[in-house]
Amino acid sequence: MRMHRLVASLIALVVLAATPLALATPATAADKVKREISVQGIEPKPNKFFIKGGVETGTYPKSKLVMMRKPGGTKKWKQFSTFKTDGKSKFRVRVYGPARGQKKVCYKVKAPSSKKYKTSFSRSLCIVRL
Repeated sequence: MRMHRLVASLIALVVLAATPLALATPATAADKVKREISVQGIEPKPNKFFIKGGVETGTYPKSKLVMMRKPGGTKKWKQFSTFKTDGKSKFRVRVYGPARGQKKVCYKVKAPSSKKYKTSFSRSLCIVRL
């Protein structure tokens, strides 16, 4: 009987000692900040589309970003292309209008996570066929 009490108290001490370690990990993940990505669609010539913008939160010079694409009628975002920002954390990427038979296509920019920032997305921009 005393042996069971001794084993139970040792298990309780181990659980109490490990509790702060288990709770500390999610708290650091919650401390990560989201990057602000500004985007703007431009059409310098008819049927020639670009998305330009920049990473506003923190500096992000000459770093990789991902352009995500969602064709009209689908539910999933897919990787369209990867590109780098310039020295001032700005970018400009050529995108394409809806394919034949589609009404619209949407794009958004994704910044991958790092030690300080979590994965962030810009707002989506859509090109609609008239």
